Amino acid sequence: MPNERKLYKYATYLSNCSREAIDYGKCVGKKAGKVTHLACQREFTSLLNCVKKQVKRYKRAKRIISIYRLNFSLEPPYKVLLDGTFAVAALQNKINLREQMPKYLNAEVDIRVTNCVLKELEKLGSTLYGALHICKQFDVESCPHQPIRTAVECIKHMARRMKHKITCFFATQDNELTEALKQIPGIPILFIKYNSILIDRPSQATIQEIEKPKDQLLEVNELKKAVFGEDEKPRRKRKGPKGPNPLSVKKKKKKVQLTGIHQELGPNAEIAASKKRRRRRKQEKGSRYKPLLL
Repeated sequence: MPNERKLYKYATYLSNCSREAIDYGKCVGKKAGKVTHLACQREFTSLLNCVKKQVKRYKRAKRIISIYRLNFSLEPPYKVLLDGTFAVAALQNKINLREQMPKYLNAEVDIRVTNCVLKELEKLGSTLYGALHICKQFDVESCPHQPIRTAVECIKHMARRMKHKITCFFATQDNELTEALKQIPGIPILFIKYNSILIDRPSQATIQEIEKPKDQLLEVNELKKAVFGEDEKPRRKRKGPKGPNPLSVKKKKKKVQLTGIHQELGPNAEIAASKKRRRRRKQEKGSRYKPLLL
């Protein structure tokens, strides 16, 4: 049902505004006995603003994902390849990736990490133990790197392999890696900001790749005009109004002209005249077949 879907959406919006909702609930609970006009207005406005932001956030994500789906054949269930920086940001902002990622992308999500990312986090030691623990929860994406490369080089290589067919999102907080991924057309990038997951807008390389077929068509049309010249469009002949279909038109009935006597006598005279005609016809037929008397 459409109403149930709307309620489910607002439930997801409110789940991201839990702090504001708790503050508003506490305020209402305190003033439940003596409710006044504009009570808890500050808490309510903060909750309302948070919900509005979440609505914009989800609509923006839906719009951007539709670009990748239409132009680069990116279909759910989505695969998300993340690095250590994204895991650190999720830990700092207390974001449950298994729970929040499917809600934000509005589809089933398979979160993965590469072996190079895990090895790099292990080398960095206990300072990134939390990020390593988060990454170990997800499946490992096979990468062909022997010996092990850095996480940035590994993910760059994985993105270049997907140049012709985009199969996953890339989640990172590394600016260097983000700039490198933006050079590859059709790569969707996720990052964390304002305590929430966001999708980056399509890069310039992606926009150029989308517009390329249109430019190629224009070039082909210009070449055709240059070689063959401009073809004059044939003028359409104006067709006049056609008569009705003769088969669908009823034939006109012949009007019987009445004599002066018939007009005076009216319809009874017509009946009498028709009876006389019938009698004459019978008499004529009978006279034809009478035997000849010798």
